Order: sequence, then structure tokens, then C-alpha cells
Amino acid sequence: MPPMTLERIAVQCCKSCAHVLNSDSSETHLRCGLGYYIQPPLTRKQGRMDSYPVVEAHESCGRWRESLKGVLKRD
Repeated sequence: MPPMTLERIAVQCCKSCAHVLNSDSSETHLRCGLGYYIQPPLTRKQGRMDSYPVVEAHESCGRWRESLKGVLKRD
């Protein structure tokens, strides 16, 4: 694999995911907010922080996103 590809894979982890939520109530200070972000924006309601799974900064999953598309995003 070219080095650029390996570098790109290394960046795709929870700490750089658009779905991550910062949380003071977890030992890692990160929680997966995928359940929150998959809700339609107009009806989106945040649950208790302990309802979102704790994640490690360098974990990753198949649902990683670099950024979320929305009305406030500039291109």
C-alpha cells in the first residue's frame, strides 16, 4: 500500500469521526453519537450521555465519517 493510503487509514478512528461526542462522564472522554446523528435533524433529541457507548480514541468502525453534511457546513 502507498504511504498516503496507510496515513489515511490511521486517521479514520473515533477521535476524528464526525459522530463522536465529547463526554466528561466517560473515562476516555469520548462516546459514539451515531445513534444521535442518524435521527432526522428536525426531530433529533439527545439522550442521556450514558446511553451512548464509550469509545477509545483509536478505535474505528465501518460507520466512520470525516464530516457531516448539513445546512451550516461551508464548501
